[in-house]
Amino acid sequence: MQMAPMIDMVFLLLIFFMVASHLNKMDRVEIEPPIAENSAVPDELAGRRTITIKADDTIFVGSTSRELEEVAPLVESAKRHEPHLKIYLRADRNVKHKRVRDVMKACADAGVLEIIFATYESDRS
Repeated sequence: MQMAPMIDMVFLLLIFFMVASHLNKMDRVEIEPPIAENSAVPDELAGRRTITIKADDTIFVGSTSRELEEVAPLVESAKRHEPHLKIYLRADRNVKHKRVRDVMKACADAGVLEIIFATYESDRS
């Protein structure tokens, strides 16, 4: 039995998954999320759009920097294409709550009410 084609396929799959996982990490804007006492991993992350707020109050929709006034129209446009749209809100631990509240209001104005927050899980020991 020839093993060379099987070994070639294993290496191709390995390279594919290494590249795919690297591309997934490239989309993320680096932040330091807050620590939450009662955090939980959601059951389903599919169908979520990512909005990130950096420590300097810069807002990113996906990986593109946007102004607060642009968030509602962008979310509303995405909701037209995906009716069950949900938001994955990533805010740096040093961001003031007012900025987070403003982004949440922009999402609500666009008709998206389900928002999940990114946090680190605390040590419960």
